[in-house]
Amino acid sequence: MFSGVQMAASGHSTDVLLGQIDAPPRGTQQLSRLVSEGRVDGVLLQRREDFDDDMLAAVLEGVPAVTINSRVPGRVGSVILDDQKGGGIATEHLITLGHSRIAFISGTAIHDTAQRRKEGYLETLASAGLRSEAAWVVDAGWEADAGSAALNTLYRGANLGKPDGPTAVVVASVNAAVGALSTALRLGLRVPEDLSIVGINTTWVSDTVYPALTTVRLPLQRLGEVAADVLMEHLGGRALTDTVVTQPTPELLVRETTAPPTRD
Repeated sequence: MFSGVQMAASGHSTDVLLGQIDAPPRGTQQLSRLVSEGRVDGVLLQRREDFDDDMLAAVLEGVPAVTINSRVPGRVGSVILDDQKGGGIATEHLITLGHSRIAFISGTAIHDTAQRRKEGYLETLASAGLRSEAAWVVDAGWEADAGSAALNTLYRGANLGKPDGPTAVVVASVNAAVGALSTALRLGLRVPEDLSIVGINTTWVSDTVYPALTTVRLPLQRLGEVAADVLMEHLGGRALTDTVVTQPTPELLVRETTAPPTRD
């Protein structure tokens, strides 16, 4: 994604300052100081999952800002991916393989990106005449430890990988999917024979874990390009907008963690 930001910014003869914000409250203070001291002309922000909407809107009120793959109320633009489509593609792949009981590991409940991916999962199930159950959906987080904990929750509370339980799981982030995969194997589940796993987004780790993760690749470079362009155009006088990157579309990459269910 950052390569896309750099590419677009260089086209506008603009320098990019890359920084990482800590967890609140320190991170809130860092961002507020950056804005109030006038160190930057504008901000592109990929929000942390522990920054809520009100916090971000208040901090960014004094500077032109665009959030990347997250929407924040207030005087802030946004550029997001077609996350519903990504969640739908992952779910449709599992349905096509023959799975009818499919669980979902989401990001945090306050993060709108995770909720859009969850909507894609639910809408695709409904379109196929299938349903989810409350115990099959876990709001967790983006990192491996969150995915690991969520898989444990599904295994204990929803009979994941057992008779009458889900035979597959969609995970809202690839890092969380790595944690879920590791825990499934540690619990003695065979992947994909007992449990199929699909992660949304793709990184180098998708190929290096064993078995290699089936994922949905998102156009992150294009996301960065569009976000930088929207901010640059706003600095040039154009109104801030809320933009959805629809091209290129999310792409399914089938690897080794998905297969037809071995039981109904």
